[in-house]
Amino acid sequence: MDLFTLAAINLVIGLFTAIFFGIEYRRNLTQKYLLDFSLSGCCLIMHAFIAIMRDHVALPYFILPGFINTITVVIHLLILSALYRLLQVPLQRYYLVLFATLTYSVWFLPLFQQDQFSRLLIGFAIMCAVNVLCLRLLFTSTPGKFSKVVTFFQCVMFFNIAQMLLRSALFITGKYSFTAAEPNPFVHQLGWFSLTIYAALILTGGLIILARQRQLELEVRAERDPMTGLLNRYSMQDRLNAELNRCLRNHQPMALLIFDIDHFKSVNDNFGHQMGDQVIRQVAAVSQATFRNYDLVFRMGGEEFLVCLPGVNQQQAAEKAELLRQQIEAQQIVPGAKITISIGYVIAQPNQDLDSLIKQADDALYHAKENGRNRSVAWCSGEFVFNN
Repeated sequence: MDLFTLAAINLVIGLFTAIFFGIEYRRNLTQKYLLDFSLSGCCLIMHAFIAIMRDHVALPYFILPGFINTITVVIHLLILSALYRLLQVPLQRYYLVLFATLTYSVWFLPLFQQDQFSRLLIGFAIMCAVNVLCLRLLFTSTPGKFSKVVTFFQCVMFFNIAQMLLRSALFITGKYSFTAAEPNPFVHQLGWFSLTIYAALILTGGLIILARQRQLELEVRAERDPMTGLLNRYSMQDRLNAELNRCLRNHQPMALLIFDIDHFKSVNDNFGHQMGDQVIRQVAAVSQATFRNYDLVFRMGGEEFLVCLPGVNQQQAAEKAELLRQQIEAQQIVPGAKITISIGYVIAQPNQDLDSLIKQADDALYHAKENGRNRSVAWCSGEFVFNN
């Protein structure tokens, strides 16, 4: 495949990468790694355009090889930046800008102006160093939900380092007449082909990241209530069963709270459904702030909520229930009206199943509402115990 064809392919890959990831970034400005992918596509476009022009126009040294070599390094730096952002590892990006500027300056040193062999080796060394930094990040960071993405990019970096080491070896052996003497068209063509493969792999990696991101978003939507962001009823059964089994297996207590908003229908009737939605959101926010980050808070539907508190005994559950009730009562959500909640709770017993546990908590909630509301009631040893 001739160099013109490879440059044309790079141009197409660059256009698709720049436009596609640019559009995706505009849709979600929080995903900064999309911007890095889009900018790497822009750099690939410039690289391919200069390569196509080189056979038709005499280009000055500061463009070819100075600028085109620097663009190749910048593409690698942008991928490094994208991976840092994806894995949420802090990175001072002005260092990358400084590194790119110094790289461009290197080509104007007399040694590299006069000797193509030295330019090629220093270019390979710089890009290998950037790829090693990528590998270090990929092997030392916590991939979380992107483990397959991390494995893919590890393979990409190993490929890129291997092809540059191979080309360096061919240049060195050619320099000293062990292989075909310089200039060796095969080695240059191999370089362009390797860049095309690298660009295609980076594009594929970006698409894999986006697909994984979409999958995670769908998973969140499937198990989260869209109004409050709390876990929803559909995800409740599996999560609660897993937590109950874990606590019983480890001989740990577990408390289950069910609460709902008192006289919520009157809020909707008197203040409108928008205010009702605001009350639900505020109650959800206070609940999340009151409990620990590993406690499970669910919106069961309407104005009813359920909370799972692993490792919490009877006395601690009573304190937490009262704290939540007081925190809600202290909120000024509806002008001129006080919002309160009623709570029923229970402590899991050995060999107890989830359905009976939920029923006991629900019965305690019903008892709280029947006895004046704005109170917490426990189901304990077959009896209802009032906290207030």
